[in-house]
Amino acid sequence: MKVLLIDKFHHRFGGAERAYFDTADVLTSHGHDVAFFAMHHPQNEPTPWSRFFVSQVDYGRTDYTLWQKLRMALRMIWNREAQKKLDALLAEFRPDVAHLHLIYHQLSPSIIWTLVKHRIPMVMTLHDYKHISPNYNLFVRGKVWERAPWHCVGDRCVRDSISASAVCALEHYVHALLGTYAKVDRYIAPSRFLIEMSRRHGFTQKITYVPQPLSPAEFAVPAYQREDYILYIGRLSHEKGVRVLLDAFAASRAPRLIVAGTGPDKDALMAYARTLPGAERITFAGFVGGAALTELTQKARAVVVPSLWYENAPYALLEALAAGNIVVAAASGGVTERIVHGENGFLYPPQDTQKLTRLLDALPHIDDARISANARASVANLTHERYYADLMAVYRDVVHLAKRAI
Repeated sequence: MKVLLIDKFHHRFGGAERAYFDTADVLTSHGHDVAFFAMHHPQNEPTPWSRFFVSQVDYGRTDYTLWQKLRMALRMIWNREAQKKLDALLAEFRPDVAHLHLIYHQLSPSIIWTLVKHRIPMVMTLHDYKHISPNYNLFVRGKVWERAPWHCVGDRCVRDSISASAVCALEHYVHALLGTYAKVDRYIAPSRFLIEMSRRHGFTQKITYVPQPLSPAEFAVPAYQREDYILYIGRLSHEKGVRVLLDAFAASRAPRLIVAGTGPDKDALMAYARTLPGAERITFAGFVGGAALTELTQKARAVVVPSLWYENAPYALLEALAAGNIVVAAASGGVTERIVHGENGFLYPPQDTQKLTRLLDALPHIDDARISANARASVANLTHERYYADLMAVYRDVVHLAKRAI
């Protein structure tokens, strides 16, 4: 089968990109022909398909002229360059199915119409809530935000900015009126919670639950002795709840905290940590990946997932469970599908610093062997083979439906 994988980033930026590359690895290992469509970026992984990639744009920059900002706003809603480049790619590589991941802003949902024009069956993995809201993580100024999309501008739901919120709200309503997302043949969700949230917000398209896989290396029996440190792995941004973790850790008797990751709040969090009691016990390790991350995870006494927003199916959680770590997580979103309190990990109410502190102090008294065994068993089915079987069932279904419609 020929599969076109689409994501706005062709480098390992976050969980969505890991899913994108993992899907490519699983497909190619089973003999399928894979092509890519994304945006140019200095950190991109090499691919012969990059000649079709769209020009780079960084929506986080603030030094654009007014004219450039207007062009970028239009590009978010309807990207003619992306459509033209995708047309050229499809003239060379005629896929049996296109599998979309993150397409918003840098590519725009307009590429869905290009795939419709070429009669390419489409599957899209949902990684966030952008299909139901102008705000991709339903989180605004420290709180969960689930209001109707038209409230976005008044609530400044995107970057605390009226202009950014207005553009994202317009993008949402343009594609809602056009029925763009209804043109995707099948959606995939890595958590059942995301399916429930989609339904709650009126999204009626068919969604199939297909959890993301873990690599065989992550299922290996940990060969390391646990060391006495608490570990956070992930993006350093407000919705991830790292500040709550810092406060809870500072009030606890836990000997050491390692924060592995980077993000927009890195400098602010490091500065804040220096003001806390026992700041010398906190280490910011920066980005850690590959074998170094596996080792860091497997040696940790516990892994904390302190997210404030509705997490989907974070890799940090799944990897920690596979490593047999004690996981302490905020009871929010898809996390509660994976953690049964007291069985394979521990849950606490999001933002409840005191409860988190008590759990950290209780770690030395926990039956580590039992929790570890249960943790590993709870993700034992997240194999590449299981993912491949589930994915191919979806692909075959949409291809079959497309042939019937001709």
